[in-house]
Amino acid sequence: MNKKSVIFIEPAGSKVSVFDNFMRLPLMGSLYLGTILHNEGYQVRILNENILSKEIDPFEIHADVFCITALTVSANRARILAHQIKSIHPESMVVIGGIHASLLPEDFTDIADHVVTGEAEEIIVDVVEGKFRDKIIHGPKTKDLEKLPLVNYGLLEKAQNIRVVPVMTSRGCPFDCTFCTVTKVFGRKFRMQSPQRIVAEVENALAFFGGKTFFFYDDNFSANKKRVHELCDLMIEKKLGITWVAQVRSDLAKDPELVNRMVAAGLDWVFVGFESIEDETLKAYNKSQTRADIEDAIRVLHAHKVSIHGMFMFGEDHDTVETMANTVDFAIKNEIETVQFMILTPFPGTQCYDRIVEDNRLLHRDWDYFNAMFTVFRPKNMSAARLLNETHRAYRKFYSLRRTLLDMLFMVFNVLLDGMVWNFKRADKYSLDAIFLRGGAKSLVKKHSPLYEAYLKYLNDIEKKNVLNPQTSEKA
Repeated sequence: MNKKSVIFIEPAGSKVSVFDNFMRLPLMGSLYLGTILHNEGYQVRILNENILSKEIDPFEIHADVFCITALTVSANRARILAHQIKSIHPESMVVIGGIHASLLPEDFTDIADHVVTGEAEEIIVDVVEGKFRDKIIHGPKTKDLEKLPLVNYGLLEKAQNIRVVPVMTSRGCPFDCTFCTVTKVFGRKFRMQSPQRIVAEVENALAFFGGKTFFFYDDNFSANKKRVHELCDLMIEKKLGITWVAQVRSDLAKDPELVNRMVAAGLDWVFVGFESIEDETLKAYNKSQTRADIEDAIRVLHAHKVSIHGMFMFGEDHDTVETMANTVDFAIKNEIETVQFMILTPFPGTQCYDRIVEDNRLLHRDWDYFNAMFTVFRPKNMSAARLLNETHRAYRKFYSLRRTLLDMLFMVFNVLLDGMVWNFKRADKYSLDAIFLRGGAKSLVKKHSPLYEAYLKYLNDIEKKNVLNPQTSEKA
């Protein structure tokens, strides 16, 4: 008897999601679940709208079961697809999962046959076989990540379009930042794969993709430093010869020897959630780090020639226009290669969300704009429009064309000077990749300016309404 056909769909975020449309990467959840089903004999396809570079047409796809992943920024698109699929293929089962579904399952109970919260690896076969009667199915945390199958990237259509290969080696985070959804979905217990298993996953990906750059998706890759030490030793021993990127915290710099081993194993870039340079703000975020820790991290990482993508957030109650400007100056002064200046976004289920809703400061629940690029709540020390405007101004200053051109000019000048003595120490401090990325980011910011202007008008209209009638507040 033929087993069921299953299609996993990863909807794109709205057009207003700048980085979602720029970073075309698959989610690991669909890859693991699809591989589990494929290994059990099911017919599986994984469709990611960002990677396909087009919207999926439900008339062109057919399956017994459709599994749709809903992040907050793609929740509206997930609902649209679910509605279309149920209308066109009423005999098919529609299942919705993902972070947003885990945090707000009631957003989909009217349109999906089932909403799966949490992790689904241990129940996905039973879900597909229709063994659950409840509308909302609570998936248990995967007990042993070692037992997950090696990912079958061939299930992902247009996988060859991926420029960076994602690998996820752990779940959960021992920290509990007020704005983060990770601990709400995956818990605070840090579950991880062994170095041997990680190397097997990398070798598996290399067999499919060849020598591409790898991105360790882990929210805190270096949470267990002993494991990373062992992993790097094994990667060096195996002579994998890959370059890779990882998401880390600033506390990585407290172990310079580990940074050195990571570089020897192929580390090229790190994504670091600095969030703020103000100690009061960091404390409010429950970030467990200080400005001094951030400065040490930048110094140590740059000393080991690791490029930094620094992520900062604006909008916490201690933030002002002055602290925002100081943050931009800090990033430039410390020569951080690339940055994201994100607007604090109260994602459902987080402490931040609960506090803002309780204070009646949420402006709306149009999830398309919950992508850290737009103001969706009333800040304390400035208007919502001013926060959006100043964030855009921060991007323009950091990614200014003048600054990028000067960097290129200095690099060429130093290469010429070094070439005279055949010693390229001066030029070595410049990252050509970073200069090109800054140039690309500049054009990206400019391209999406109309979106900001349209949303800015909406925020200004709200402000005018409040001025005319101070007793009226915008209800969420």
